[in-house]
Amino acid sequence: MNPSIRWLAGAVGTHRGAFLSTLVSNLLGQLAVLGTAVTGAWLVGRAISGQTAPLDVAGAVLGGLVAVATLAAWWETYVAHDLAYLVLARLRGQVYDAIARIAPARLLGRRSGDLSAAVLSDIETLEWLFAHTLAQLITAGTVLVAGGVAAALIDPLLLAVSLPLAACVITVPLWLRKISHRHGEELRAATAELTSDVVDTVQGLRELVAFRALERRRDLLARKTLRVARAQAANEARGGLEAAVTDVLVALAAAGTLLLVATVIGSPGDAPVAMVLAASSLGPAAQVALLLKEYGTLRAAADRVHALVTAPANVPAPRDVLEVAAQPDVVFEDVRFRYTPDGPEVLRGVSFRIPYGKTVALVGASGAGKSTCVSLLLRYWDPDGGRILVGGVPLPRIADLHRHVTVVPQDVHLFAGTIEENVRLGAPDADSAGALRAAQLPLDPAIQVGERGVTLSGGQRARVAVARALATGAPVLVLDEAVANLDTDNETRLAEALQEAAAGRATLVIAHRLSTIRRADHVVLLEEGRVAAEGSYDELSDRLSRLFAVSPAPSSDHRT
Repeated sequence: MNPSIRWLAGAVGTHRGAFLSTLVSNLLGQLAVLGTAVTGAWLVGRAISGQTAPLDVAGAVLGGLVAVATLAAWWETYVAHDLAYLVLARLRGQVYDAIARIAPARLLGRRSGDLSAAVLSDIETLEWLFAHTLAQLITAGTVLVAGGVAAALIDPLLLAVSLPLAACVITVPLWLRKISHRHGEELRAATAELTSDVVDTVQGLRELVAFRALERRRDLLARKTLRVARAQAANEARGGLEAAVTDVLVALAAAGTLLLVATVIGSPGDAPVAMVLAASSLGPAAQVALLLKEYGTLRAAADRVHALVTAPANVPAPRDVLEVAAQPDVVFEDVRFRYTPDGPEVLRGVSFRIPYGKTVALVGASGAGKSTCVSLLLRYWDPDGGRILVGGVPLPRIADLHRHVTVVPQDVHLFAGTIEENVRLGAPDADSAGALRAAQLPLDPAIQVGERGVTLSGGQRARVAVARALATGAPVLVLDEAVANLDTDNETRLAEALQEAAAGRATLVIAHRLSTIRRADHVVLLEEGRVAAEGSYDELSDRLSRLFAVSPAPSSDHRT
């Protein structure tokens, strides 16, 4: 069995009761249907042979079997879907935990629409496995064996036709399994790519309108939709071929069984029952073939979910944890780092210190390593050499790093909801109004901001992000060009507020404005991954003036 399918089948083990109920209800329903068919065939056989049948008993048996089949079908529908949604909820939680564990390093280059497809579409596809496949396969096998044994009791020759053809019916999906898997992978990949492009289109409508690109974007979506349609058509064509072959085999088995009954079974009264029992192996076999027909799509979805859930964390979990001092300094000690084993070294022995209660500005040209220092301080990666300490504790030994270190990123993301909800993102009980005042944002916390903060200006979004960081109360604050979207007046006011807040924090500022750097207590100048100089603004003013005369714009590469 494919490892992904085996892993998903194992997920059912956490809900054994629901799975057992699904299995029992499905088995009762199938056996009741078989019993109904056999009883009806027996009555027909008695009538053909001119024998009297106890109609009152037979009617009671038929009524009871129909009632059991009906109740079992209702029960199976309920418990099977209950099982499926329990397992799907668990899988969604595992996917969410996996994203939290591997983000952001292992998600670089992966599109948000693709992740959405894994969380939503792929997991929804797996509902078929849990609600309509696992228990049903076991039941079909049980009914096939039971019907075969009963047919053999009448005449073993009945199995000579039905069993070989039933085996062929079951194996039909296996003949085309490689094609099925390829079709399934293509369909899931095409669907995920279309989803990603739709998400990009919705998020970028302003740009598409401004640059008159809506028509071209529509053409792109049409091509991606056509790819999905072709993948679906190929998958359905293969499924139709499997169904046609299955129907032919079932028809051959029925014809062969009829011929055998007519020539071998001596008593006309036994012929209908023999036919039903012989054919009882074909129904479950056809059901198994139908279930396996979707194996390619199920496997492709399972592979995508399994790969995400089992992806290793980019950094190991904290071990041998130590307590961080209440007023921590931040220290970089000979830090070296490269993003890939064979890639260039981005940091080459970087060492500097951010004292508690002080603000340190980290400056340098694009690619010097500023944002890499931030990423390492937030422990998105671990250094290849050297270490980073917060309050004298190395980062891998801090249990909850983000309780001690908070950041105002260059690219602010706000969630649909109120300003207050966004400010309290990391501190649900925080004083949102106080944090907004500290961030110089005189807005009602109850205002709705819209998706990605669309109803706010760029400067307002930046100040909500600052308020969100201040609300956490973390003793280490990282400002990654937090005032880039503010005009001079608002920058001055926010800088004054941040200077007051920095008195109770160790603050690292990634800055590209001389006005911001001038307010820092200490300046660290990076050049090509090394500390080229450090000191006060006055001490470095000549070098800073030359730097910003050449490189006045902030870097758009968040990995540098």
